[in-house]
Amino acid sequence: MNRQCTLRESVCVEGIGVHTGKPCRVTLRPADENVGIVFHVSGQQIPALAEYVVSTDRCTTLGVDGVRVMTVEHLLSAMAGVGLDNAYIDVDGEEIPVLDGSAKPWAECFYRVGLREQCAERQRIHLTRPVSVMAGDRGIWAMPHAERLLIATVHYDHPLVGTQVAWFPLDKINYLEEIAPARTFGFWEEVQPLLARGKARGGSLDNALVIFPDRYSTPLRFPDEVLRHKVLDIIGDLALVGAQVEALFVAVKPSHTLNTAFALVLRQTIQGE
Repeated sequence: MNRQCTLRESVCVEGIGVHTGKPCRVTLRPADENVGIVFHVSGQQIPALAEYVVSTDRCTTLGVDGVRVMTVEHLLSAMAGVGLDNAYIDVDGEEIPVLDGSAKPWAECFYRVGLREQCAERQRIHLTRPVSVMAGDRGIWAMPHAERLLIATVHYDHPLVGTQVAWFPLDKINYLEEIAPARTFGFWEEVQPLLARGKARGGSLDNALVIFPDRYSTPLRFPDEVLRHKVLDIIGDLALVGAQVEALFVAVKPSHTLNTAFALVLRQTIQGE
């Protein structure tokens, strides 16, 4: 679709925050064209834009003046994946519900409610030069290209995961089938350290894929589910650019820190041209 879209009607979703372990609820409401995605938290408006990222510690957190909302990436990924441009998100709690640990419940929710096409054209940005962010052996690059493509690779020193590589045509991908079901994951040896830092308090085998030394906690939804979840996260974090960037993207060992830094550089590049 070339035109912007919003929701046909409001919808409420409740659940548990994967990090806080507390109940949380979001109400998504239709918004006018060119509004973008805007969170409403404790009376504060927080635009879903890269300059409002305040933390990337195991999730993407947005904030303004001390007011924060955690774990926005799966919801934003689903919005970008189904083509939802404009919405208000009223958040009751500190975090977005984790649901089953993937973006599939969000995407299915949007398809059930339906999208309403608006008059304004969807904002598309065509890069005129390469843009990159690198940190050690990690990096994300975007290069001018006729199609929106993403090549991603991850590597973990674990016999069940190792190196995974795949590419996806972002304009034509069946997001609901190919990306949305991939669940958030963690390695068994990370669980106790995360809990000690006040993270993953709402995590369970119902909302995360745990990777043990010799097995997965539940059957994989894809052979490369780990990689696909990283792609899900990239799509959500790049939604913080606030526009659809037409480019070839290459992501090597992406993370929320790298993704959001790249989204910010993209925004600055676009604004400077």
